Amino acid sequence: MNTWVLLGVAIAWLLVNFRWIVLYRDGQVFDIDEAGYFGMALNNHGAALRDGAVGWIEAVESSGIQAPLLPALTSLHFFATGTGTVAAFLVPLVAGVALILLTHAVANRVAGRPFAWIATALIATAPGVLFEARAYHFALPAAVMTTAAVYCLIRSEGLSKLRFVVLFGVFVGLMPLSRTMAIAFVPALVLAALIQAAVPQDRMKRLKHFTLAVLVAAGVAAIWLVPNGARVFEYLTGFGYGKQSVEFGQEAGVFNPAAWVARLRLLISDHGLPLALLLCAGLVAAVVGAIVKIRTGPAKDVLRSMVASALFPSAFLVAEGGLAVLTSKNTGTAFFLPLIPSMVILALWGLYRAHRSLRRALPFAVAVVGLLGLVPMVDLRLPTARPWEMDLPVLGSSKVTDGRGVPQVYVDPGGQVVEPLSAETAREWRAASEWAVGQVEEQHALGGATAFGFRDRLFNTNTVQLEMLRKFGYGVALPQVDPTANGNTGPDYLRWLTSYAGSLGGDASKTCLLFTATGTVDEYEPKVDPPSMASTAKAAGFTPVTTRPLPNGRLVTLWKRPQPTCVPS
Repeated sequence: MNTWVLLGVAIAWLLVNFRWIVLYRDGQVFDIDEAGYFGMALNNHGAALRDGAVGWIEAVESSGIQAPLLPALTSLHFFATGTGTVAAFLVPLVAGVALILLTHAVANRVAGRPFAWIATALIATAPGVLFEARAYHFALPAAVMTTAAVYCLIRSEGLSKLRFVVLFGVFVGLMPLSRTMAIAFVPALVLAALIQAAVPQDRMKRLKHFTLAVLVAAGVAAIWLVPNGARVFEYLTGFGYGKQSVEFGQEAGVFNPAAWVARLRLLISDHGLPLALLLCAGLVAAVVGAIVKIRTGPAKDVLRSMVASALFPSAFLVAEGGLAVLTSKNTGTAFFLPLIPSMVILALWGLYRAHRSLRRALPFAVAVVGLLGLVPMVDLRLPTARPWEMDLPVLGSSKVTDGRGVPQVYVDPGGQVVEPLSAETAREWRAASEWAVGQVEEQHALGGATAFGFRDRLFNTNTVQLEMLRKFGYGVALPQVDPTANGNTGPDYLRWLTSYAGSLGGDASKTCLLFTATGTVDEYEPKVDPPSMASTAKAAGFTPVTTRPLPNGRLVTLWKRPQPTCVPS
């Protein structure tokens, strides 16, 4: 009976979100990440059509710094669903269902069926989970692989059951393949497994199983990390802890109060104030409960029982994952999501065990938090979909509820736009990228490189590459200016356009074409200086070819300079 009810909940959740996608994502704009990831899926699909299984494997393995799992899975189901926009969201939707089922399974192992239903309700209505199910991002697949690894570690019973030991290794290996930053959470599960293997009396057998799990994980991760490891390392250190990380945040450090405040604001931004408060209260209760338990019994015996418990992998993951997020300035998109199921379970356990009255009140508290999370996200046309914020001491403006999706938040991140972009405006944005593709073809630059001297939110290297893949089935080199890495002055731009600077997307010094834009509307921070970039283009040997306005009022200019790769074939 419980299984059928759980499946019913999962199917209802799937239908609610699928309806939302059909109504509010079909024909809408992609954010820059979505465009890039969807382009990867089309590239993998095109490789499979041209060269079969071998071509598909080569395309997946050569994905560069971006984790390959989501685009790879999407490219396969494209054979059955076609390559339409709605079809792209199938994997995130299924991942959301898997996360609900896995959270229920882990929570059931921790504290039984009633507790599992409370955790399931909270994760199924978590605003961040709902938001990411309607976005073509890596966050939900990464959360699924992480939670699946937690579940398999629990089911292995201290690495004593070989089948689950092997599955644990598989899912740990898939974590980096689901999202590059998930590498930061791998040490937590590996160390948790090692500790659980080393504590029991028959530790030698369990340590052998641990070694097997590590080898399996390494073998799975090697599928992608071996051909891309050097670039991934450079990317993680640069955007995670290097100078590029400051574009995504300014505060980091375990002992930096501002970093804790920034992460709490991020948690509220992703999941809303009600869920964030419940999680924080529960995590504090869990820490206090653990301290009290250690002090009331023989410490060694208590610690041994804690290590052996089904809660230990989740608790260890939350602790190590929290440190990883705190020590990087890059707050990214939904970086917390792989930790959220474990945070939910740990927080609910803390409240569940704190006091009998809290245990009785917990289902009602979860019901209120769940309704506040779910109702605004059922339909954009409901009045409840509009953002509701509160001003709080220290934290400032804090989101209580918000029913918007990626297009609304992305087009107007600091505003109150709830309605979808008009179909006409969405078509205009896609037409701008199609125009750019046509210019690259017309100027005989398909075999060369085309640089972007600005970073618009809706017209950029990823949106143009996506249209390139839609039209030709393959991409081209599209280096983009990186003011954080390469500098943000005229001389810096000149070096970027005339000498190799290791920019994302290719070598700008070899470019045949260059796009520049007027104004700084919808430009990412730090903003490129348009007049300086235009002057630099002339100094680097470019001459203007044509111009086109964008829907946001910016005027794009295409420049060209002689290059051996930019000639008629």
